Amino acid sequence: MATDTLVANLISLAAEQRGLVTSRQAREISSVTPQQLKRLTDSGVLERLHHGLYRLARIPHDENMDVRVAWFAIDPGAVAWQRLRQNVPTGVVSHRTAAELHQLGDLAADVVELTATRRIRLSLSDVTIHRGPLTRDDWQIVDELPVTTPVRTIGDLAAASLDSGHLASIVRDALIRNLATTEDVLAVLAPHAFAYGYRALDGQAFLDALIEQAGVPVNTLALADIARRQSGISDRSMNSTQEPVPQALAASPLDPATLNSLQQAVANLHKVDPGILEAIGRLTRMKE
Repeated sequence: MATDTLVANLISLAAEQRGLVTSRQAREISSVTPQQLKRLTDSGVLERLHHGLYRLARIPHDENMDVRVAWFAIDPGAVAWQRLRQNVPTGVVSHRTAAELHQLGDLAADVVELTATRRIRLSLSDVTIHRGPLTRDDWQIVDELPVTTPVRTIGDLAAASLDSGHLASIVRDALIRNLATTEDVLAVLAPHAFAYGYRALDGQAFLDALIEQAGVPVNTLALADIARRQSGISDRSMNSTQEPVPQALAASPLDPATLNSLQQAVANLHKVDPGILEAIGRLTRMKE
């Protein structure tokens, strides 16, 4: 095959991977030699990022490039789309980095964190690779990267003893944006309750304290909508004119202004299933 064709194939492969290509991919998939890679680098077509890892020059800015580079580096032979079709790819973005990609909380990700099912050594700086079990239910695709789900991310950060303030903001955002159910959050928090100063396996007390620490969200209509979607209430029932009985709200030890605002939000929904009220109460209840 002509050299120009080989180079064109390599560039096409890199373009499919957000501009990234490894020397192993170049050799095994595009049949490009190390000498040809060097010439492409010297001529400015490629930029060498790390040993065996290159990027097309003049590609658009990618705010997650550091994460992408780390993910490529831990499995340089397989192309991105092949890895994303695996049940569990070699390495999944996790912990602080996962929270940042999900836009949960205000936790700064100083290093790129990934989780793998086996030990992996990587010479890249500012990259931490955790070892742990992973299933297909533990991750999802975010910006063409495999990232632990919000629920798994919360569990990982709690297991890593993240300070409660940052954990609270992550839990709050996951619940408000309907990225996790309260039941799932309770399940992943419960094993770590004792380490945070609560009774063993008391996920409810742990969650209540985190919600209190994060503060009750101002947009109570959003809270009511989250509760509605969690309960799976139909549009038909929402159109009923029957007045709600906000028992869960009344039981919450909130200040009068906040309680009144929440009650008004519920009233605007016309009919509220008891499950909705319980969900709102759980999200807004302060620690006694």
